[in-house]
Amino acid sequence: MQLPIPPLGPAPIRGNVPLAAAYLKLFAEQQGLGNHFEIDILPAVEANTLGDRALAAAIAMREPWLVGFTCYVWNIERTLWICHELKRLRPEVTIIFGGPEITADNHWVLDTPDYDFAAIGEGEQTFAEFLARERDGASSTSRFALPMLGSPVPGLYIPPASGPRYDPARKPPHRSPMPDINRLGSPYLSGILDAAEEKMLLLETTRGCVFNCKFCYYPKSYDQQYFLSPDLVRAGLRHAVERDVDEVFLLDPTLNQRKDFADMLRLFAEENPGGKFKYFAELRAEGITEKTAKLLREANFAEVEVGLQSIGRDAMNLMDRNNNLRAFERGVRAMMAEGIEVKVDLIVGLPGDTVESIRRGMHYLRDNGLYSDVQVFNLAILPGTEFRHEADELGLRFQPRPPYYVTRTPALQQADIFALMQEVQDVFEIDFDAPPPPVLEGLHPDSIQRIDFDTGEESPSIPTNRRRQAFTLWTKSSTLIAYSPRIAATIREILEANPFTTLQVVLESALVAKVLDEGPLNQIVEACHANPTYLDKYYSLQPGEPRGAKRIVLLIPDGQRMRERAGKPAIEVYSM
Repeated sequence: MQLPIPPLGPAPIRGNVPLAAAYLKLFAEQQGLGNHFEIDILPAVEANTLGDRALAAAIAMREPWLVGFTCYVWNIERTLWICHELKRLRPEVTIIFGGPEITADNHWVLDTPDYDFAAIGEGEQTFAEFLARERDGASSTSRFALPMLGSPVPGLYIPPASGPRYDPARKPPHRSPMPDINRLGSPYLSGILDAAEEKMLLLETTRGCVFNCKFCYYPKSYDQQYFLSPDLVRAGLRHAVERDVDEVFLLDPTLNQRKDFADMLRLFAEENPGGKFKYFAELRAEGITEKTAKLLREANFAEVEVGLQSIGRDAMNLMDRNNNLRAFERGVRAMMAEGIEVKVDLIVGLPGDTVESIRRGMHYLRDNGLYSDVQVFNLAILPGTEFRHEADELGLRFQPRPPYYVTRTPALQQADIFALMQEVQDVFEIDFDAPPPPVLEGLHPDSIQRIDFDTGEESPSIPTNRRRQAFTLWTKSSTLIAYSPRIAATIREILEANPFTTLQVVLESALVAKVLDEGPLNQIVEACHANPTYLDKYYSLQPGEPRGAKRIVLLIPDGQRMRERAGKPAIEVYSM
């Protein structure tokens, strides 16, 4: 299973396609292991909607002996919580981790108690070899000790039976990448995934990256580039047409690192007759010419993402990514001239950058019109990256848990980083990740709890193991101020049972003058943010109104206004 990026509200989740799990299943079955093991992927409707306890209950109900989790920065903490609950429900279950969060240097994850095995690096071969050893030792009285039989499985970390879970001496042999990714085939063509479900196809034509940017984990898993053959690319795109998809996302870390880039663009155009779907990709602008920009347009690339990150010479040297600005400008302008949206990435917090060099990067883009959209990230010191290994040497201080944001560099304090993120929004006149409007209608019965304090009416309590991940507490009273302790207590109960809930607290009142004073409102805000989760921390270094996995919505009569609450916790005000 693969948990999604946590949503900002109750709107349906899109994009959580369990591609990694599908490749694991596909390769294992190709090795004949499907004759011995039934390998299922948790349906997206459950992975994307169920709350924490409901997810654990849904897995336990299937009575698996082995459960695998694909772990990313946005889902690892929730994954660990669900594993703990799953072990409580089914103590005998075996849990295996994989994904970018599972690296030999991510000690805090490998030191947790509720897993049995961890696959480090590319996973297909490791998973298949693990299952093969289970199969071959099926007569053993202790099947969960089977991977210890014989030589170690490359890439498979097995924690000690006692003592600290993380033991650097037990680091497994390196898992070499699959020598020919064409052997894998396609999870879509094999029927494991259906591109029609979200009208979207994810296509990986390359593994490995010619660049070695120190903020990125991806190239550390590969010693070279491995390419999917044009015939298999063509087959995937024909499947996209057959399944009537709207979007094809090319997952290559840098699409134009291929030597046959121009030929591939012609193939993309040939297999997209009439521009039936749109392509999206990441690439280096420096490698784009007027000719390739025209080919991108003919294939119907609607948007590309290009990394600039910094124009500071020291920062470029330290991150091992040297930008040729003249070539960058030429490539961006060529694509924009063809009507392609160009989203440019910048990073705030790189070692070697200063307030002034970051500011120059902003104005370089804006003053020269070198973007259609801008995406600005706080630098994250991700596990497995060179920046993680060099953090002490470079003087980097960062959050020890996701999202691993850098909080200090030799040239930047946390206050500088916060101010720069505000300045970016001012310079480009944009609001990053503006919250969507609250969802006040059409809420699923398992995702809302109503309390009318004036009438005493309260909707039946939904069992904690049935609640949805996005949940709404809707309270109503003409004197909400009197009930703020009760509201705060209910919030704490909701979040204690399902701590990774995306919570919407609706406060409905007909008398604005008696709504909430500072103290009672603070009680409600403090209850919401007592235990920050990934989304709360993701927005922690961004300026503006507080945002995250919890939001407080005040509904007031149409035509009435709230008094200003300068410097106090904000609430969103909407008219009834």
